[in-house]
Amino acid sequence: MKNSTRFRISKLFILLIFLSSLSLSAQDKAKEIVTQYQDYTSDAREVVYVHLNKSAYIKGEAIGFTAYVLDKKDKKPSKVTTNLYVSIEDENNNVLKQKLLKVENGVAANIIKIDSSFSSGYYTFKAYTNWMKNFNEQNYFVESVKVIDPKTEKTIITESVKNSIDAQFLPEGGHLLNGVVNNVGVVLKDYKGYGVQSVKGQVVDQDNNLITEFAVNELGIGKFPLLAEIGKSYKVNIKYLNKDYSFDFNEQVEPLGVTLSLVKHRNKAIVALMTNKESLDLVKGKPYQMTIHNGDNIDVTEIVFNEDLTIMKAFELDNIAAGVNVLTLFNENNEPIIERLFFNYNGIDIIASNELSAVKANDSITMKLNFKQVNPLLINNMSVSVLPQETSSYYRHHNILSYTYLQPYVNGVVENAKYYFSDITEEKKVALDNLLITQGWSSYDWNTIFAPNPGLTHTFEQGITLRANINAQSRDKEETYLVHAVSNQDPQFYEVDNDISKAFTVENVFLNEDDKLYLSKVNKNNELEPAKLYLQSFPSKIPSFQTNAGIIKPKWDYETYAGLTNTNISFLNLNETQQLDEVLVKTKAGRKELRTRELSQGRSGRVHVVDEDDVIQFQSIADFLVFRAGLTKRTVNGTTTITTFSGGVPVIFLDDMRVLDRSIIDNLPLLYVDFVEVDRRDISRTSNSSGGIVKIYTDFKNRPSNNVKTTQDYELPLAFSTKKKFYVPNYKYYNDDFFKGYGTIDWKPELTTDANGNVTLKIAQPEVPITLFIEGIANDGSFIFEEKSISIN
Repeated sequence: MKNSTRFRISKLFILLIFLSSLSLSAQDKAKEIVTQYQDYTSDAREVVYVHLNKSAYIKGEAIGFTAYVLDKKDKKPSKVTTNLYVSIEDENNNVLKQKLLKVENGVAANIIKIDSSFSSGYYTFKAYTNWMKNFNEQNYFVESVKVIDPKTEKTIITESVKNSIDAQFLPEGGHLLNGVVNNVGVVLKDYKGYGVQSVKGQVVDQDNNLITEFAVNELGIGKFPLLAEIGKSYKVNIKYLNKDYSFDFNEQVEPLGVTLSLVKHRNKAIVALMTNKESLDLVKGKPYQMTIHNGDNIDVTEIVFNEDLTIMKAFELDNIAAGVNVLTLFNENNEPIIERLFFNYNGIDIIASNELSAVKANDSITMKLNFKQVNPLLINNMSVSVLPQETSSYYRHHNILSYTYLQPYVNGVVENAKYYFSDITEEKKVALDNLLITQGWSSYDWNTIFAPNPGLTHTFEQGITLRANINAQSRDKEETYLVHAVSNQDPQFYEVDNDISKAFTVENVFLNEDDKLYLSKVNKNNELEPAKLYLQSFPSKIPSFQTNAGIIKPKWDYETYAGLTNTNISFLNLNETQQLDEVLVKTKAGRKELRTRELSQGRSGRVHVVDEDDVIQFQSIADFLVFRAGLTKRTVNGTTTITTFSGGVPVIFLDDMRVLDRSIIDNLPLLYVDFVEVDRRDISRTSNSSGGIVKIYTDFKNRPSNNVKTTQDYELPLAFSTKKKFYVPNYKYYNDDFFKGYGTIDWKPELTTDANGNVTLKIAQPEVPITLFIEGIANDGSFIFEEKSISIN
């Protein structure tokens, strides 16, 4: 009896050890998944979305656009990205236009003119950073636009619709399991790749017995349940445009395995993991791992089948990430076998305007949008495209929310993705869930995640980096070089020890394409002379980006207009010509007096403009301040200091930056000084000095050269694009079919709210009802996208 009891205890002890080892093994497997995933996702990622003012353009127009660069994880504006590339390519991947844009607070805006290099056809607009090329997910922006050349496409002919259909059937989770009810997603497309609307279908077996019926929505998406059995074959019958179609359902039915089903009920996502009787002995007791992630955080749940064929797990939607969540089931060998994407709308912050008001004055309209929910103290930006209400030129598939929260996480293209995020209803939530069933595996590839990390081969760029190589014949051991102020950057000195290095590096240079870079060498007499340097800049060209993402063309309405001619529109005011005001010819003295008067407005000090005579007459800025601005010189122990009439030493600013090292001023040639403001009364607001304030403003571009050259100028092979103004074309008629279909009323790329949450935009008074296509960001993570129509009589 005692031996029997001892034997039972021994068996129990062995069982506990076995179960404990299983638990430890499961923990190790879960840890491996988490470690690999965190290593893969640890590097910062950003997504870029571009709000284009239209999707169809007439040759000669300009594409107005605003780019929004957001942190992929928290969906807030990027605080670090500065370099954004945009390009337009034809259908053969030939690049027609490229630009390097400076991103500030996550926003960049500009235009691209559709000039003679374009012809009628479709073009791809891309926006990306160099850093994005490190990752497989679609974090970059890509969109197709249509261009119409009136000289070659004089009419838009109504196109007959081909009676053909493409059908895809995709099981939920990727597998059909014998004897288990599986959900099957349906995608129906026409010959142009657009969803077939509101079509019904029937599923029948090999004996033509009706199994189930289904219907797709306006985008051709639907689903049906199927109790699949090995040995049976199935067909899907569809009627489209009075024609019958029959598709073989060729998805393999697997005899053994596990499948998955997900439903959302109230505020939960409920997951059912199912197996069949034949598989139970195979999977029973084995540690499966189920992960849920959103490209950032990841959670792991251990799944163990016992005697039950179904295991249920529920997730509170408030406790998981907003947006796309990726659910993956791993087998006992840590191999991913099932994946399902689902979307969580909870936690997405969408801001809508409260009211729209419009006031007419002369030939213009001033509209005011109120956004009470926008915090004006935080970064916000809105871009607004103003088009005729009947426009056929704004068939864009995405808005800022769909491109940020959905597109980077799926592998395929999504037709009319903005549909799921405009006027959100329960019906649209179900429609999006059906869409995600059809998407298969996410853009986060587990084979890549588990593979050895190859490292990041594409650098993160902030501005342009310069390597200044010093002439090998330089004899001085130590040399000092001055990089003059560029854009809003201060002048900088660089001291080089030639025994250590024959070069120095200048980082974060933001030079516009219309500007030059000026460098000087400080010689032994503390004077400036041209810097004889060989410059290398990085980046020196726009990197190409051949994407593997599919592109869906804008859905084109061929019925809108059948008489397009090049006489409908005039482009004379698109940067080629400017309307001139009355011209007044003034003498040199008169010009200086007028400019002094203009610069003095809003300034507390007295303004002194430097002209050509001053440059010739005075050797230094110090001499100019003494003889023109009424300051004095004082020499103490061999050092000369500028003082005011009271004997105090003034605080000096150079281009609004306080100067602590006075040698910068001593070495500054008067040639590059634009004007000076002297404020003798401002003695306490900046320092304890009684010498007041002297503000010096430079101008390196427009000064005439003199006989003494003190700088060397450089043009970089790549610079930032200067922001161009958007011009609205002139139209022959402002209320005909052409204008209603393709006309542009206005484009406002960068609008911000005032202290009361109001956004104001002024446009020319339209003759037709209009629609505002509004997109933007606010409140560090809130999104704005809406369409507002208004009729102004």
